[in-house]
Amino acid sequence: MKFTLVIMALVCLTPQQAISDELDRELQRYVQMFKYEAIERPEGVDQNKYVLGKNLFFDTRLSGNKNVSCATCHDPSKGTGDGLPLPVGVTKETIIPRNSPALFNLDHYELGSLFWDGRVSYDDMAEVYDTPSEVLNGYYPKRLDITEALGSALAAQAIFPIISHEEMRGKKGTNPIADAKTDEQAWSQIMKRLLAIEEIKNLFKKAYPGQNINIGHLGNALAEFQRVEFNSRNTPWDRYLRGELNALTPGEKRGAIVFSTVGRCTKCHDGALLGGRVFANIASPQIGPGKDIVNNDEGRFYVTKRGVNKYQFRTPPLRNVALTAPYFHSGAYETLEDVIEHYTKGVGAIDEFDSGWLSKFESTIYGQRLFVETNPYKLFKKKENAHPLMRNKMIRLSSQEKRDLIKFLKFSLTDTKFKR
Repeated sequence: MKFTLVIMALVCLTPQQAISDELDRELQRYVQMFKYEAIERPEGVDQNKYVLGKNLFFDTRLSGNKNVSCATCHDPSKGTGDGLPLPVGVTKETIIPRNSPALFNLDHYELGSLFWDGRVSYDDMAEVYDTPSEVLNGYYPKRLDITEALGSALAAQAIFPIISHEEMRGKKGTNPIADAKTDEQAWSQIMKRLLAIEEIKNLFKKAYPGQNINIGHLGNALAEFQRVEFNSRNTPWDRYLRGELNALTPGEKRGAIVFSTVGRCTKCHDGALLGGRVFANIASPQIGPGKDIVNNDEGRFYVTKRGVNKYQFRTPPLRNVALTAPYFHSGAYETLEDVIEHYTKGVGAIDEFDSGWLSKFESTIYGQRLFVETNPYKLFKKKENAHPLMRNKMIRLSSQEKRDLIKFLKFSLTDTKFKR
């Protein structure tokens, strides 16, 4: 009787297995085509630097008024973000212009630049930095002692939020770090404060024995903590790429195929990280204070000064994307479903943007209405320079394709290590 049941079960499963095999054959072609790779375990972990970095990441004493830490905007329990459209800065009235980006796998070799506008980059072959601080840049930087201590773009990125008046440094007149006249002086003030604390001083000495400690070592330690703590390598997608073909459901496999074909997602989201290398103008809604006096944010253009880069932002890597809402540089969309609808509507999505969902943050978090750009001329300029996929409304998906794509994004790319 048992034997008969087994045979019947095998017969019943055979068509499903055939479908699964066909999905795998098709998906494997795209794995090769778009160079999808599993994320690997970080190598050469330095435990002393990790411990120091962990302490610094959660320490409010890095901020001018000792009231915010790195974890304020990059909370591990909130997908390394803060769950807000836009972060709150040193005071409740201070709204940071851009959404808090996730911190997963930021040490990966595919990432040449960081921040939404890519303003921090590092060429590891030439060992040259390009940052907002001239003393760190070029082949012969003025502060070679700092750049030698940094060691990566991630480390360099880590030392800039602490000298942003809005993010961590504080308003002028509120503390000595805020009143420092230059970035160098502000970094020096921060290190002077930290090294006066015996516990932190000893952690620095243990991590960097015999070295003259500077802000570069702080960045290096924060980078070591982040690359270890936020290494995300055990998603179902990573397991699938390592050969565990049953790690994805048939619906998720179909979603990965949609991602790679009719969804046209790979125009910006390819490689091991599924993103992070391309800057694109996707005609995303502009909300909040922006980066200039008229609430505008032209993204990458502020770094390159090239017209072609207007309104372009770095496309984020997609590991754990289901945990990192809200989405886009301004945190304009609440759900992944909203994001997909934006892409399928093309540039017209910006005209139809519904900001109603923001009201719950305006009353409870910000204490003010968030600016939403509706000026027809500004919207036209953004649409005019948008990616061809958006201008020509080239992404057309059926309801089933949307559902499958959502399954891939929500479930295949989520590492249970970070799911709260």
